Amino acid sequence: MRPGHGTPGVADHSSVVAGDAAVTARRPLKDAAERVLGRLWIDQVPVRLASEDAMLWPSAATAEVEGRRLCWPGQPGPGRAVLERVAELRRGLFGDAAEPGPPTRVVLVGRGTAVRAAEAVVRAAGPDAPGVLPLTVLDDLEPGPLTRLAADPAGLAGTLVVVAGDDPVTDTLRRALHAVMRDAGLAPDDLARRFVTVAPAGSAAAKAAAEDGRPLVEAPAQTAFGALSPYALVPAALAGADAAALLDGASAVLPALTRPEDNPGLVLGAILGGAVRSGRGTLVLGGYPAALPGLAGWAARLLDEATGGRLTTVVQGGGLPLVPDPDLFLVTLDGRPHQDDATVSGPLAAQLVLWEYAAAVAAYLLGGDPLAPPPRRAPLTVDDGTGDPVFADGDPGRAVEVHTTVPSLAEAPDLPRLLDGLAALVGPGEHLAVVAYLDPDETRGQGTQVRRLAALLAARCDRPVTVAWGGRRPVPDGSPAESGAGNDQRDRGVYLLVTGNVVRDVPVPDRHHGLGMLQLARALGDARAARADGRPVVRLHLENRWAGLARLLDAARGEG
Repeated sequence: MRPGHGTPGVADHSSVVAGDAAVTARRPLKDAAERVLGRLWIDQVPVRLASEDAMLWPSAATAEVEGRRLCWPGQPGPGRAVLERVAELRRGLFGDAAEPGPPTRVVLVGRGTAVRAAEAVVRAAGPDAPGVLPLTVLDDLEPGPLTRLAADPAGLAGTLVVVAGDDPVTDTLRRALHAVMRDAGLAPDDLARRFVTVAPAGSAAAKAAAEDGRPLVEAPAQTAFGALSPYALVPAALAGADAAALLDGASAVLPALTRPEDNPGLVLGAILGGAVRSGRGTLVLGGYPAALPGLAGWAARLLDEATGGRLTTVVQGGGLPLVPDPDLFLVTLDGRPHQDDATVSGPLAAQLVLWEYAAAVAAYLLGGDPLAPPPRRAPLTVDDGTGDPVFADGDPGRAVEVHTTVPSLAEAPDLPRLLDGLAALVGPGEHLAVVAYLDPDETRGQGTQVRRLAALLAARCDRPVTVAWGGRRPVPDGSPAESGAGNDQRDRGVYLLVTGNVVRDVPVPDRHHGLGMLQLARALGDARAARADGRPVVRLHLENRWAGLARLLDAARGEG
């Protein structure tokens, strides 16, 4: 890392530059990074990452023995290989002979970091860019987004669907959306060509696509990475984003990532991993470059998945304590190099590569396995195991029902004192995890209210509050904590799960229930898993989502 010069106080910071991308760190993050850089150089991590050395992680070694391809960090090769296939699909869907007409929007059905990367790529292209279609992501069991799609039959006639990945929730969402579009009057042949599947060869999703006559794009198995993989590039390119230019920009920064010195990805990974090893386990991601919307949310999820929760990441803009604690550190996107703990700047392509590379380096330092397959949950089962609430706050039909097995919280007489008790359980070095099984849309759903709730709760407990949407980021699975240099996130979380009644559900084909019932079943399973892991858990069920959240916000403000 090279020290800065020429400005008073800059001797305390160092920066690494590669083309248009730069990483800057101030003390004490600079010192924490320098303490681990020597190990990374000795272990030849840059060269081993560039060569996709299967001995870096157990999952990579297993995949190599089994002959399976994996999504590695920051590698544009697998994505570039599918560009001609995407061009062929676009000619068939957007050509003059397209029937009944070319697509007017893309719906991406899938889960994981690659899906969020695709969203960031399309958003960066700009809503008014010529030829760029709006992209809607379906990645959890919340019926709200599908209900809105179903309410627009004309829009459904112009919908192109990309199914990314091979997991049960993705398949459930695919079947539900297929039924919605079929019921809107789309012909079977047109439906088949408008559902494009991206999945590993031989997977259940690939086999189903072949049986149904749906287009298939083969891809490596999903991991925490994949921003430049077919899972992200196929939907982004079909929506009109310039995937070739994105890959060119990513390739331009790759040579710098093989160097042992002046390597921005290595330095950023050393900053992240070194911070955790020095006792700073909570990263605050701040700064929001207007040209790169969605980048911070993608990076937060990437770091969470790649490090196995050993690094807690909070996106700035709500859910932060009023007085920073020593375990927090700030990394900004296009921020202030002489004031922020660390900054990362550069165009989108470079940032996608740098953050994936850094996440891999941080995982290496913290003993994680970022190429491990996503956890497979037990199949969803629908039951009535909600139990009776310990109390209900509010009028019937609009009440907030409280479910908890924590004795001190079960004795709370009302919501304000319940939230007081919940905040008191969050100790030093811990965080409150709000997991909302609601509609995350900021305008038509409950996204804005949930984030306001997180900010109010952070002020109450003086600790960070993370926000996750049910199904996007799993809560503990009940298995023993993994060993490693850092603490697993499960050991540092107090959980507040928020569920709510569904007004209009979406049926699941061949089932006697809808998405809303499956969503509640997932929440109940997550609550049981977190309790089994020894974590304090409260579940609040909103009989009416809007009225319940209004009551919750009042209670979080301390109003009776």
